[in-house]
Amino acid sequence: MTAFRDLYLVRDLRASRVNLLMNDFAAGLPSPLSFLGLADLLARNLGLAPWSARVLPILHRVDVSEGRSKPEMENKSGSFEPIETMEDLTGSVQVSLLLHLPGCESESALQAQLRGKRIAGGLIQNDRIDVRAVTPNGSAFRALKRGYAMLCPAQPERRFLATGETTPEQPGLAHLAALLYPAERPEGFGWIVPAAVGYRLLEDPQTVPARIRTRSKDIPHVFAEPVVGIAELVSVRNARLTGMTHAELGAALWAWEARGDLLLGHPDYHPILSDASEELVAHG
Repeated sequence: MTAFRDLYLVRDLRASRVNLLMNDFAAGLPSPLSFLGLADLLARNLGLAPWSARVLPILHRVDVSEGRSKPEMENKSGSFEPIETMEDLTGSVQVSLLLHLPGCESESALQAQLRGKRIAGGLIQNDRIDVRAVTPNGSAFRALKRGYAMLCPAQPERRFLATGETTPEQPGLAHLAALLYPAERPEGFGWIVPAAVGYRLLEDPQTVPARIRTRSKDIPHVFAEPVVGIAELVSVRNARLTGMTHAELGAALWAWEARGDLLLGHPDYHPILSDASEELVAHG
């Protein structure tokens, strides 16, 4: 891990009507990928390199909403139409973010860009947003109130990935469930949860046919399927976080990385493949 700076702590963001449905296989918490999406949007709006942002979310509170509310409406061409998609599971959250934005040199500029942004579809509601530059090591966690950082697991066996494909040879979701919910949890098992960790491409971006009404003229539209994995929640009071070195904190940050047909939110989830294997989704 090379040296990095430009690390910012954004404390106690509050958002409501946050989508807690991560993907087809995981729900109940905001997806780590949604924080990556916010980080990349901030980088682009600040004129920084796309896809360069990294983030570590710290969850202070998550409350699931009861019942359903009406979607927000907007006047479009003389008629009111919904401007959001209703999800099956929403809630309110309070989170802090460690943001690595290479090239960002202004706390005030970042603060201004955060106003009016959303976390997983939920509007940030803070009247004042607390942004401060911090030292890129474990000391960054000491200014936080009680909460849990969402990490890629340290144990390689917990970095198992699964999609909707299940066969006797590739148990996929069944094996993932066995890792998450064993018959007996040994001491020091930790707090692990299912999490959306990326996507598996179903088409080759180099050969995919051009499609109309896509968001970008330059980036091809490619169909993909969701990938589910395991994330670990670790208290900000834990020495695993407060004692982190510069390199360890850098390795903990979520960041997009594409290899083969996998686009994942943390490089450590990518399987280590042998020369004889072309499998891109781990199965134990």
